[in-house]
Amino acid sequence: MIRFLLAVLGGVTLWFATSTGLWVAGFFAISLLWLAVRGRAVGAGFALGWCWGIAFFFPLVKWAAVSTGLIAAQVALAVVEGCYLGVVGAAWALLSRAGKHLTRPWLRALAATAIFLAVEQLRGMWPYGGLPWGTLAFTFTTSPLVSYAPYGSTALVGGAAVLIGVLAAMTLSMSYLQIAASVVAALVLVIAPVILLVGARSSGSLNVAIVQGNVAPRGTQDRALAVTENHVRATRELVKASETKPDLILWPESSSDRDIRVDDAAGSLVFDMVADLGIPLVMGTQSYVEGGRYNDVLVIEPDGIADRYSKQHPVPFGEYIPHRELIHKITDVVDQVSTDMLPGTGKAQVKVPSLGLRLAVPICFEVAYTDIVAEAVRGSQLLVIPTNNASFGTSELSSQQFSMTAFRAVETGRTAIQVSTSGISGVADHHGVVYETDLFTKDARVVQVALYDRTTFATSTAAPRRVIVFVLGALGAILAIGMSRQGRL
Repeated sequence: MIRFLLAVLGGVTLWFATSTGLWVAGFFAISLLWLAVRGRAVGAGFALGWCWGIAFFFPLVKWAAVSTGLIAAQVALAVVEGCYLGVVGAAWALLSRAGKHLTRPWLRALAATAIFLAVEQLRGMWPYGGLPWGTLAFTFTTSPLVSYAPYGSTALVGGAAVLIGVLAAMTLSMSYLQIAASVVAALVLVIAPVILLVGARSSGSLNVAIVQGNVAPRGTQDRALAVTENHVRATRELVKASETKPDLILWPESSSDRDIRVDDAAGSLVFDMVADLGIPLVMGTQSYVEGGRYNDVLVIEPDGIADRYSKQHPVPFGEYIPHRELIHKITDVVDQVSTDMLPGTGKAQVKVPSLGLRLAVPICFEVAYTDIVAEAVRGSQLLVIPTNNASFGTSELSSQQFSMTAFRAVETGRTAIQVSTSGISGVADHHGVVYETDLFTKDARVVQVALYDRTTFATSTAAPRRVIVFVLGALGAILAIGMSRQGRL
């Protein structure tokens, strides 16, 4: 019973750290997971790890219930995601039983870290492309550890956090000398990043109009068109009132749910505005084809559409329904997604010809996927995250997403702009958050942002790092199995 309470407390503590920004609590959450499974059998370790995972994910993904109106969606997502922490718990239980002699606690802690990272990476890749929401590193976006991000992305930041947490838990069984060494090592891991982060020299700047036009109230006649009208009105008012003329206008994902390329009403609103203002616009819209739809980001110049990116990673069960016919036999809830979103091809990048500018534009949830962001950033000068979070209400999804955007700014060495229909919109760079908006408000402002050309080590090594994480995780698992059989380290 005590171990169950430790597991639940650990998961809740990590959610608390994530939702409040009190990142120090994240170390305790990891420590509690180790203490809960320490010395237990593999099956018990899985069950306790699963409980830890559910206790973390259930409050974290409350937005799933808000968007669908079904608490079952929140429960199902937490249960499935929690299974991966069950695997971690089982492996850690084996590792913790590897003999009585703790002459090499660092080796054990490193193996535990490698296992955690490999399982977390797998969770972000499988099934259906995975869901890296809740990646441990994002909990530490406001901590000194984030300075590791340009060198190893979420793996290095999360790995440092796990290592500190496990070592802290192990001090209960260490000698005084080992405790002293572990404390010093933990302090070094936390303090050292402060001297690592050196901002790259910018290659220029750009005056960007960031427009959060807000959504129309439910029940509004032709609500989709009203959202577009809101953004047009907010943009025109901003440009008219601003002392600084923007070089570029940014609108969110689904700022026009009606395809402006074929819908006369929506199209005239947008194209007329761009022609009148003479400023290029980057905006989100939908395109409907036989068999589905695409979620697009368009670049619109005064003389027409210049470029397009279609979201490559639609969200399963949110934007499309896998195995629709089979699931429909069980429940008709799948009908809430009436038209499946199709995956686009090509990297999440668009070009603004009149400015000679390339933008990385991963859409909404794609900000959580390290590989998508890394590929998009290479060759671009600015990172833009267009998103539409209106259906998630006042849940924590928007703040969770903006934390990821702020993390990506440090990792990629780019100014990162999140632009949302209803919030949170904002700007972050390697120094931290520049500004962020409130939910369900209209906010439009011109912000001067720095442009960067340099590619960080983390961005350029995303693909090989993925392989390395899996290899190290496998080695950690082999060590846990082998040492537990021998009954020693």
